[in-house]
Amino acid sequence: MNAHPQRRVSMKDLPAEFFLPPPTNAALWNETVRLIGGSVAFIVILVVRLSYG
Repeated sequence: MNAHPQRRVSMKDLPAEFFLPPPTNAALWNETVRLIGGSVAFIVILVVRLSYG
């Protein structure tokens, strides 16, 4: 058993900076590309797993 169970973090406990967009357009585009890439990878893995599973 884990001696220190992980506590759920409430949105109220997060700093305000967590919810702000990236400070520059380049950083915003970088984050957008990473999110889209992750989403596409997830869908591809899901399709492959459901097709051949």
